[in-house]
Amino acid sequence: MSAELWILVATAVLAVVAIGAALIAVRAARRGSRFAPVPPERLAVPQTRELARLDPLPDIEPVSHDVDPIHSELEPRVVEGHLIVPPSQQQVVNTALGRPGVRLSILAHGLAHALRPESRDRITSLMRREYRRRRRERLQAGRRAVRAGRPTPPSEEWLGGS
Repeated sequence: MSAELWILVATAVLAVVAIGAALIAVRAARRGSRFAPVPPERLAVPQTRELARLDPLPDIEPVSHDVDPIHSELEPRVVEGHLIVPPSQQQVVNTALGRPGVRLSILAHGLAHALRPESRDRITSLMRREYRRRRRERLQAGRRAVRAGRPTPPSEEWLGGS
């Protein structure tokens, strides 16, 4: 291979890598902008001697067996001043199936299934059957059109009379 061809291949590879890096950077920037930054006062460690003192634990209420613990956790609640609303099951499924990797995997699985010999034969036979059915309907419609355009002979007008 000539030197120009090697340079062209190397340039193409670098372009693909640069586009991939740009996509990753854009995704990271979008993810970072969704969450509010943590205020510095929450990050700062208080410089007091009271660090060793533990806050009392909140009173724990006994769990009643009437309430389903899974569904009670899925209720909207306020945590540190923010309203937390858990997603519905449909939203979780849509999010999981909407990811590009999952969609590509589903497409690849479907193509692999369609290209198997038994699937190819089944699809071919279905297409052949549908083609024959439509051809039969076209021929019947043509025959009906020819019959409708042809006048009936006088002997067949009325079968019972003379």
